[in-house]
Amino acid sequence: MNKKVGIVGVGAMGGAIARRLLSQGWEVTLWNLVPEDLDAFDSIEGASRAKTPAEAASVGRVITSVANDQAVRDVTTGPNGIAAGLPEGGTHISMSTVSPEVVTEMVAASGPTYFVSAPVFGRPVAAEDGKLWVALSGPEAGRAAAKDVLADVSQLLKEFGDAPESAVHVKIAGNFVIASAIEAMSEAFDVLRRSGTDPRLFHEMMSDSIFASVIHQNYGRIILDEAFDPPGFRLALGGKDIGLARDLAQHSGTSLPFGDILAERFATAVEQGYGDKDWNAISKFRDPVG
Repeated sequence: MNKKVGIVGVGAMGGAIARRLLSQGWEVTLWNLVPEDLDAFDSIEGASRAKTPAEAASVGRVITSVANDQAVRDVTTGPNGIAAGLPEGGTHISMSTVSPEVVTEMVAASGPTYFVSAPVFGRPVAAEDGKLWVALSGPEAGRAAAKDVLADVSQLLKEFGDAPESAVHVKIAGNFVIASAIEAMSEAFDVLRRSGTDPRLFHEMMSDSIFASVIHQNYGRIILDEAFDPPGFRLALGGKDIGLARDLAQHSGTSLPFGDILAERFATAVEQGYGDKDWNAISKFRDPVG
């Protein structure tokens, strides 16, 4: 298969994915809601601009990296949307964190093309280094077309079967676990600090031993350093993802009690002006001591 791909949505993550693919010899056709954000790509060999999402999709394989459900609808449907421009047998690779419901809608709108979900774990810098972790699900032929592209941006690609919703379920659950870790570390650091014990030494011990994961190592440092700007992942989007997790639980006939706590934390942070900061900034909000 040729090394041509479209990318619709060239923000922090979409832009990083584009730069990585261009560095690996891909021809990348780019579309973004704000055209000025594409200026940095004009001098890069292999990059070209599309006038519409449909034009970006016309190369036969297109990635979307957009903020929410409505953004996916906006770029996929209509006369200038991906579904109109993607040729028969083409593949729409959705790398956004969206609801299972919008995935079902987009599958129905795809006609004689393939829609696959490929949400990612990792920050833009990981995308540029080709070290994302990707969950992938959808029709087998679509997954095969997607894997050619995803192999160049990921260190791990895990398949979750034929249902496009499955990878989205994985992403929503994963972000819930990450947000839970942020809150747990925030509370532990606060208790230690108030008790007169250095939380940095605690973090060093935990992240070098029983919590030796990139989340605990890297996010713990961000919390301790209060390095919330520029954001690796915006707090407002983190709050959106907690909402997706609570909705998924409700639709599945269960509940997320800790999700309710997280939702309150994120809502408070957004109300106090932290929506555009890194989502680790929820560590700034503690319950007052009576």
